[in-house]
Order: sequence, then structure tokens, then C-alpha cells
Amino acid sequence: MENNSYSVAVLGAGNIGSAVISRLQNLDNDIVQLVIKKVLVSDLSKDREIDNEILTDNFEEILNDDSIDLVIEVLGGIDPGRKYIKALLSNGKSVITANKDIVADCGQELVSLAIENNSCLYFEAAVAAGIPVLKPLIESLRGEELTRVSGIINGTSNYMLTSMEEGSSYEDALSTAQELGYAEPDPTNDVEGIDAKYKAMILSLLCFGVSPDIGEVFTEGISKITKDDFDWASRLDKTIKLVAQIDNNHDGFNARVYPVLIDQKHPLASIRGALNAVVVEGENIDQLVFSGPGAGADPTASAIVGDVLSACHQLGSNQSNWYPLRENKGNNRNFEDVQSSWFIRLSVNDEPGVLASIAGTFGEHNVSIESVIQEGRGDQAELVLVTHEAPEKDLNNSIEQITSLSAVTTVTSVLRVYI
Repeated sequence: MENNSYSVAVLGAGNIGSAVISRLQNLDNDIVQLVIKKVLVSDLSKDREIDNEILTDNFEEILNDDSIDLVIEVLGGIDPGRKYIKALLSNGKSVITANKDIVADCGQELVSLAIENNSCLYFEAAVAAGIPVLKPLIESLRGEELTRVSGIINGTSNYMLTSMEEGSSYEDALSTAQELGYAEPDPTNDVEGIDAKYKAMILSLLCFGVSPDIGEVFTEGISKITKDDFDWASRLDKTIKLVAQIDNNHDGFNARVYPVLIDQKHPLASIRGALNAVVVEGENIDQLVFSGPGAGADPTASAIVGDVLSACHQLGSNQSNWYPLRENKGNNRNFEDVQSSWFIRLSVNDEPGVLASIAGTFGEHNVSIESVIQEGRGDQAELVLVTHEAPEKDLNNSIEQITSLSAVTTVTSVLRVYI
């Protein structure tokens, strides 16, 4: 069988870039031979375990080198990577990236550039690292009318929530995650759901042809979750997960990211530690579950190398690997119109009429209560309520009014229930 040789350039030599370079240099493949011709770095004087002859700090050398077949972008952040990818695609070069920020920001534009210039664009690692979910969505499920995609797509937050379920405090879970390298010194993007938001935006584009603005994806993180929340979740035979949820049904399209109480029998409930999972639902497939390592240099490098080999297979056809994206056939729903069920914990004065007053307030906003648990604590009581489904705006208005009731001392916790 013929052994084809291809020249590769890598933009970036950090943790992921170094892992990719190592994988490519040690790749044992009978069909494709890959030669790393250039590696773009910002500082040529820094010591690296990379041959100095292939290092460059000049992007133009890569852009204008006709012998380079494909380019791997692992710089991190949006710029200058975004500018580089656009220039490469416009110049007919194939690009592989793991950069979720860039794909979320301008994925639709990049796909259009790839199609217009017969270039290849791959970004399997941008959503779930080592989990092969994008290619099935783009290719295998192209003929399926998808209705919902839900996912645990941030390994840091899932590791922390698993630790908290096992008894750790939020602070201890975060500290351990940082010690293990799962969380950055500034963990904001992970714990506040921002990282998951970017990935949800990519899934929205591929599954439903919608490219939402970053402000249109409602996002809430896990920093307010407590051990008491997990104790109550366990009593209700549920656990707590940070879930990205994207729906496209008769009510329209909406994407959001927030922590939810989820039934222990749901596939996402069993995803523990730093693992990720994506659940895809459609009219004819019922439910497909993709799970595995969703973060880390090695799983990410594995997905990138898979994309490289796919790109090599496509090279020579003078065609892009992309078809036109799905078209969004529905309307975009405002988040305030999304139907939700809420879990609410209140500290109240233990006196007659309090529960009736709270129930009446919910009723004024057309929110019905599914269940109530009351536990006395001296002259105080804890009320735990789960509502039936209702629009977000009605639930928010209810809570705002309940907070002002004289008998309510504290709204301790408000979480959504996965439905």
C-alpha cells in the first residue's frame, strides 16, 4: 500500500502543542507519514525539546510555504489564532484546531471560508477533547432531526461536584482540583460555566445551525453549590451536575448552562470525576451517549492527531471536508420563556400561615408546587419545595416576591431540576 507523506506546521508549543508534536513524531502509521516542518513559538530563546531548525516566530513563513499541507493551531485564546486560521483557510491550507474560544466566536465564518476555498477545517478536540462527538454529529447524524443535546462538558466542575457529593466542601474540592492540574489558578472560566458556554455554542452551530451570541446563552456556575444541596439531592434520589442544555423543538431554540438536580437514573448522573459526556436526542435515534476524558493534554492530542489523519485522507481531493451547515428552521426562544422546574430551599419563621402565603405567591405567578418538605428547627423551619414546570420569568418573579415576605428569613438555595 502506498505510503503518503505530508508536511505539517504547529502553531504553539505549550502543554497541548508539545503533546501533539510528541504524538506526531512517534506516530506509527502504515498509510501516512507526517513530517513536522515548522513550529511557531513566541520566544525562540526558550529551551524546548524541539529541534531548533523547525522553530520560527514568523507566521508568514508558514502561511506562504506551499510545501506545508496542513496546520495545527494550539495557541490558546482568541487572538492571534483567529487571524491566523482565517488567513490559512483563505490561502487553501487545511487547519486543525482545539481552540473552543475561536470556534465559538466565529465558527460559522470559518466553515464558510473552508467551503469557499476548498480547505479542510477540523476541531474535534474543541468540545470534549478525547471524546469523538463532533464527527458523528457532522457526518453520521446529518440525516437525523435532532431535538436536544445535553452535556457535562467541563471536567473541572464535574470533578469538583463529584468531590462535593463525596463530602468535600466547595473550597476543598477547588483546592484539590488545582493541585491535580484540573483547575487553573484563576478557575473562573470553569466554575462559572464560561468554558461550558463556549462549547455549547459550538454544539448549537453543528446540531441546529444556530450561532448564538455569547450573551444569548444563559450561564450560571457552581460556586454557590453547598454540601447541604447535595444532602438534599441525595434524599430526592438525585445528584447535582453542571449541564449544558440545547433544545430545538416546536417552542424554538435555546442554549443554556447551569447546575441542575438530575435523577440518579439519567446517563449524565453516572459521569464522575473529570470525565465528560454528551447526550444526543433525535426523532429516530432516541438517545445516544458519548462519554470519556474531556480534558487534558493527552486526550486532546489524541483527538487532534485523529483530525490530522482525517485531513490527510481528504487532501488531494481539492474539496472541503464540510457540507453546508444545518439550517435553523425555528425561532430562537428567550431564556425567560424556557420551561423549568426549580428546587428551592427557604429558611422561614415557624408560624401558622407561612406555607400558605408562599404557595399563594407562587400561585399568583401561575407556578404550581409539586412537593414540599418542612423540617422544624426551634422557632425556624426549613422549607424545601420543588415546582412543576413553568416559564423562567414566572419562577424568577415568584422568588423575588417570596424574598420580600416578612416570614421568609433566607432563600438558602435555588437550583433547577433537569427535565
